[in-house]
Amino acid sequence: MSFINTFKFAPSEWLPFQDREVLDKVVNMSIEEHQGKNFENPDFELKVVFDVHNYFAVDLFQRIRMSDVKNEKLVIVLPSPENAVFISVTEALNKYKVSCRNVHVFFLYEYANEEGKVAPWQSPYSRSGHFMRYFYNRLNAELRMPMDQIHFWTEENIETYSKEIESLGGADVVYTALSQSSGIGAIDPESFPAKSLEEFLSMTSRLVTPMAEMIAHDSLRGMFGCAGDIANVPPKAVTVGPKDLMSSKEWIDLEYLVACGGAPAHQKFPLQLAMFGPICPENPGSIMRLHKGTCYVCPEVAAPAHTLPDFDIVKKLEEIRKKEEK
Repeated sequence: MSFINTFKFAPSEWLPFQDREVLDKVVNMSIEEHQGKNFENPDFELKVVFDVHNYFAVDLFQRIRMSDVKNEKLVIVLPSPENAVFISVTEALNKYKVSCRNVHVFFLYEYANEEGKVAPWQSPYSRSGHFMRYFYNRLNAELRMPMDQIHFWTEENIETYSKEIESLGGADVVYTALSQSSGIGAIDPESFPAKSLEEFLSMTSRLVTPMAEMIAHDSLRGMFGCAGDIANVPPKAVTVGPKDLMSSKEWIDLEYLVACGGAPAHQKFPLQLAMFGPICPENPGSIMRLHKGTCYVCPEVAAPAHTLPDFDIVKKLEEIRKKEEK
């Protein structure tokens, strides 16, 4: 019996990016082979590294250290929860007595409930709360930044959060990661509908209802028991906009979310679409290619996103039988 691949189908109609020819093309392109500065913008670089957490921690520590040494303001936009990184950085800061007095912290996005009320940092569901527990509270008291330099999301500053970043001269660095919907944090095509790339890049902070994929993506994080507990993920979020990312001086993207063992990596295809698909509002991750920065990718996420061949159970059973007969 022969099997012929004549079964064709269109992507689900609710997906923001529909071009089947592009989708089939990007899935066959190699992240490994496109490392380096091989993109439209010579200031953007793609790197496959064995420990993305370490690169994140070292980069953040060095920027804070230099802000202390030079006594210069440092404005950062952080994703969270990044507890392992926060712990590593605070250990180094405490050991070498590096002060965070010049550091201003903004958050990529924060959860909100169905009424648009933002999770306070004291909540176990708050993303900024993880920063407070694993970074701020672990720092020696004399090394901490003043509390008014930690810019928490509130209901009152949703529409002005971008202006708060801008008032400090924009971010010196933003750290991001892709979601399963090819969004950047909570920036996705449904929440930031735009008729052109120019319009998309001009959009600022807002309250959003994340796509279903984003809810599923977040349900695999530690605050939800790494259990896929989709009913326990808050239904809304407040987020920075594409303008805030593009206005930053440097952009560091971090792709390392894998299941235990590393085979299922739900950032794998979103990364390939971001790196090799068209730069457009329907493909938010692609805009990082327009900016100065680096995308660090772990080997598991960089591995080819091909469908695995069927496991030949009949052949395997025959091999076992022959061994048993010996």
